Amino acid sequence: MSKSFGEDVPWIVRSVWPPIVLLAAFAGMFVWSSTYNATARMVPMLVAGTMFVLAAFDLVSRFPSRRLDGLRDFWGADFRNPEMRHSPPVAGEVTLAAIFVALVAVMMTIGILPTLPFFIVAYMVLFGRRGWLESLVVAAVVFAFVYAVFEVLLDYRLYRGVVFDERGFDSW
Repeated sequence: MSKSFGEDVPWIVRSVWPPIVLLAAFAGMFVWSSTYNATARMVPMLVAGTMFVLAAFDLVSRFPSRRLDGLRDFWGADFRNPEMRHSPPVAGEVTLAAIFVALVAVMMTIGILPTLPFFIVAYMVLFGRRGWLESLVVAAVVFAFVYAVFEVLLDYRLYRGVVFDERGFDSW
């Protein structure tokens, strides 16, 4: 006999509060990015709008209803069949959050393009336990893809960071 919707999942995991907080954050990001000029607001508004829709799906899928079973199955939001079979340690979660805060700080300092390969290599070698050659190849491919799509095809100059932007901190 199968268990009912999320019966063995802790309340905090099934809670509606994480998607509500995300909805508020992405709505705020959308409104905030609308204050930028037409070019600068395109990517943040696209990201915020997309994430808002996904957070709304997450919120709706958390309500136990037979009518929502199809939605949960489609989006993989069914708590009866979790992707992770364990609860990660808090220290690991804090470490990952710190890594991404550091990533943003480095991007703000030296820019997006040089940060991407550095971050990919560091993450793959240190946390993924992958070899240097594989990490460097992946970083080079991602760098080439991002450069080709944004800088060449879209003619969108990615943020250069305070070190490489002639305006320095005034660009903020």
